[in-house]
Amino acid sequence: MTMQSKPKLPWPVRAELFSQLATLERAGLSAAHALASINLPTRYQTNLEMMRKALKRGKTIAQAGAQAGIFNSLETALIAAACQAGSPAATYTRLAEQAALHARLAKQIRAKLALPALMLLLGLLINPLPALIMGTLSVGGYLFGILMPLILIAAMYMLGRSVLNAIEQDTHSSMARLLLQLPLFGAWYRRSKQRNFVDSLALLLHAGVSMFAAIPIAQSTIHCGYLEAQCKPLLRQLQRGQSLTEALTFVPWLTDATLIAMVKTGETSGTLPEMLQRFATQLNADLEHTATQFAAWLPRIIYALIAAWIAWGILASGAFMPQVPSDL
Repeated sequence: MTMQSKPKLPWPVRAELFSQLATLERAGLSAAHALASINLPTRYQTNLEMMRKALKRGKTIAQAGAQAGIFNSLETALIAAACQAGSPAATYTRLAEQAALHARLAKQIRAKLALPALMLLLGLLINPLPALIMGTLSVGGYLFGILMPLILIAAMYMLGRSVLNAIEQDTHSSMARLLLQLPLFGAWYRRSKQRNFVDSLALLLHAGVSMFAAIPIAQSTIHCGYLEAQCKPLLRQLQRGQSLTEALTFVPWLTDATLIAMVKTGETSGTLPEMLQRFATQLNADLEHTATQFAAWLPRIIYALIAAWIAWGILASGAFMPQVPSDL
């Protein structure tokens, strides 16, 4: 099973790229002229230049973007289908909106965590000061006490990312099952993967990609080997003549009552892409609300922990305790 590579361009850059492409497409510029007018941050100019060269060699814009590592498999399929149908402007706009949403959520969380991070740094600077002033801590020990926690936090962050990447790439990971069973986070993680799959499938079907071609591409956007492996029966059931409503019941983590009902309605009325998009929009709203709540509460918890840690460090140092004369 081939997992879709995650975007090389960060979400803000992707949002700006697709927004510019949509504007230039609506202005009537050809793909080559549009790319000549686009500028990306310096570190991504190499990819953009590779895309321009591929276009000159006769590649389509979808193929050129994929070869340059700018478009992922979903974006490549969407843009290719949109170009065949006419203009990709609407597809560019939708991709820009998606990227902007991801960028906004990430920025919101980073902004909320900026003050706790500053407070942590101040705590590391202030907490050992009484011991340093009293002479019970050397300057070297003071600096070590500041740097070591920062190094440990960075190491834990890198380790956490490595473990999560390993879990997402393992198709039979017991750790992935454990991750999905965690309170709060497990449900949020599963719904985020549902959103990725359903939103991608809706975009592909709306662009005119056939169901049989769209399913594997949509599965590649899940970015979790364990959940992707559970999706194997989906395409098989469709190939046997089952409807999407029936096929979804063979995938436990996609067997959502609301999703099944909306897919059934869409298949019956001929509005399947619209119904899938409506469900994805609901998931986006839920996930955005959860991210907002997380960004609001996490700093408060961190503030409380850091304040308690600073208070404990000051009290434990005895800096404000009355000193008993040694000759008594």
